[in-house]
Amino acid sequence: MCASGEEYDAVLSFWDPLKADPKSYGEIVLQRLFETNPDVQKLFPKFAALSKEQLQDNPDLQAHGGIVVCKLTEFLKQKKEHKDLVGDLAESHAKQHKIPRINFQIICEVIVIVAAEKIDGFGTDAQTALKNVLKEFQTDMGACYDAFGYDQ
Repeated sequence: MCASGEEYDAVLSFWDPLKADPKSYGEIVLQRLFETNPDVQKLFPKFAALSKEQLQDNPDLQAHGGIVVCKLTEFLKQKKEHKDLVGDLAESHAKQHKIPRINFQIICEVIVIVAAEKIDGFGTDAQTALKNVLKEFQTDMGACYDAFGYDQ
């Protein structure tokens, strides 16, 4: 399934709060990710041994979360022209960080939940559009993983 240009536009029409404060929103996403999927936290060496309290207002967590939101913003803006961005992300996550592909599905689900909670007016249609856009991201990342021969 491919997301439409209209779905990218729909998501971008609500995306300004995240774009304006990527570190805060990224921190929320990562905290929620670790809360709901504690095994995922172990994949992040900097955060693996930290408690929920130690993750609160953690500058490293904020920085990493900010990168996640900024890369996603870049992906959204590029719409269908994101091959290089996805390829670079897939390469680092597969070859360097050894992140199993299922984790992209997990974080994408968390992103939708956080967006629905934190963005005013982010209703059902916008959530569906975001799910479709993020599904395209997951599919493209998976194709890159396949090309690299990374089977996790």
